[in-house]
Amino acid sequence: MSDHPTAEPTPRERNEMMIARIRAGEPQDYVEGRHVLRILHVPGRRTGEPRTTPIAVTQLDGRHYVCSPNRTRDWTANLLAAGHCRLEQDPDHTYRAELLEDEHAATVLATYLGNVRPGGVNMWPFPKDAPAAVIREHLGEIAVIRLTPA
Repeated sequence: MSDHPTAEPTPRERNEMMIARIRAGEPQDYVEGRHVLRILHVPGRRTGEPRTTPIAVTQLDGRHYVCSPNRTRDWTANLLAAGHCRLEQDPDHTYRAELLEDEHAATVLATYLGNVRPGGVNMWPFPKDAPAAVIREHLGEIAVIRLTPA
C-alpha cells in the first residue's frame, strides 16, 4: 500500500471515465420525470471541431431537456452557439437546442434536481430543494435547454 495519496481525477478525466461507463452499458430508456445519461456531441464554438461530454437528459411532458448550472461552461456555451447537437445513444436524432428562460424552465430544473444525487447538486447557485421562485431568479446565469428532434 502506498504512502502517497491518490490524486483526484481532473474534470476532463472524470468526463472520460463517465463517457466510457455510458458507452459500456445499454442506453437507458427515457422515463417521464427522470433523467438518463447520454453523450452529447456538439461543434466547438471557436474551432467547429466535435466536442463530447456526458450529460443527463431529463424528460418532462415527453420532451427532452439538458440543464447547466453555468452558461459559460464549455459544453453549454458550445451548445448555445451551435443551436444543435447529437446524442450518441439516440443515433437517429439530431436535436435543435432552445434556451428556455420562463416558468417552464424552472419546472424542468426542479424536476432534474429532484433526481440528482446530493453530491451533484453543490454546483448550483441554490439548494436542491429550492422553490421555482428562487430558481427563476437565476435563469439568466444557468441554462435550461430544450432538445427538439431536428
